[in-house]
Amino acid sequence: MEDLKILSAGVDTLHCSVRGELQDGLLVFLEALKEESQRTKELQVVTWGEQSLSVALRPHGWRSYPFWASSPNIEVAIGAPAPFPPVFIQAHSAYLHSRGADQAAAEISEWLAANVMRDEPVLGVSRLDLYCDTQGWLPVMEDFEKFHCRAVRRRTYSVPIYDQAHLRGRRASGFVFGGGDLMARCYDKTMELSVRGSEWPKALWVDWDQDQPVWRVEFQFRRRSLVSLGCSTPAEALASRQELWHYGTQWLSLRIPTSDSNRARWPEAREWAAICQAEIGSPTTPLVRDMVRSADELRIIRGLVGYASSLAALGAAPGVGAALARTVPGVPSYLERKGEDFAAIVARKRRQRVEVAGAGRCRVTEREPSI
Repeated sequence: MEDLKILSAGVDTLHCSVRGELQDGLLVFLEALKEESQRTKELQVVTWGEQSLSVALRPHGWRSYPFWASSPNIEVAIGAPAPFPPVFIQAHSAYLHSRGADQAAAEISEWLAANVMRDEPVLGVSRLDLYCDTQGWLPVMEDFEKFHCRAVRRRTYSVPIYDQAHLRGRRASGFVFGGGDLMARCYDKTMELSVRGSEWPKALWVDWDQDQPVWRVEFQFRRRSLVSLGCSTPAEALASRQELWHYGTQWLSLRIPTSDSNRARWPEAREWAAICQAEIGSPTTPLVRDMVRSADELRIIRGLVGYASSLAALGAAPGVGAALARTVPGVPSYLERKGEDFAAIVARKRRQRVEVAGAGRCRVTEREPSI
């Protein structure tokens, strides 16, 4: 078996609660936008400050929060009553890998202070996911019984193996351990990306073999486990990510079976020893934005091909050009009946489009929100 190789390791998910007072008039402003979104059936994009984190306000809320805004960078929920925090924010993986986890956390805090909160926001960390992408290790179903995990050990008889081991065809695609405050996942990342149609994580993989699968080991820490480990804020959690990784790789480990009935005394597998030594950094690449946009274009092209082929099946010539040409005469009359102009539709959709933040520094300036 070849030696295990670390392709990338870092922070994949960051969720934060935000305490403090909301800016005066913010809820009234958001309510007006929400009503407009419900009336037009379209997302309302809000941009605070030059080159800031734009978000699209949804026509409905999220859980106890009446206002929910989304983007490829962050999810923001605003307006929950006490005892809930007034703001809950999630940083997406693409944003964390475009900016870097530490810079993204600092930008989120700046953005909240300038545009959402009356005073300096008090951020608490609610969830942090750390990962390590590897090659040279290809787990099989039989490996499930070789893992030693404190949580699973207590749940051996209550959690069937098929609830924690996943298959795609006859091949193992992943394992899940624990739950609630601390969870671990080991899964075929290349398989997951092919299902999702996402490519940008591959730009982070250093010296990877495109003909071999990449397996990810990932630990999900929630608030209670983070606080118990001395991490109450995003800054503390990010500063402690190496220690958290060490804790996770001791909480779960892959062992070499022996005759000893106590699995905890089995020797550690060399693949796991290499995973334990992974340096949890903040890998970034400027390619994230372009690769996310390319994935969006591919999804649109797939839809276009579907419609074009349906038109061709109605009797147009079998070529794509002929099928699309068949639509051209009907477009002006269709738009006239709708009372819309094609250029105006394009301009509106362009305004509504929110993309992954670029690689440059996001400067947040205090200014009135604009749609």
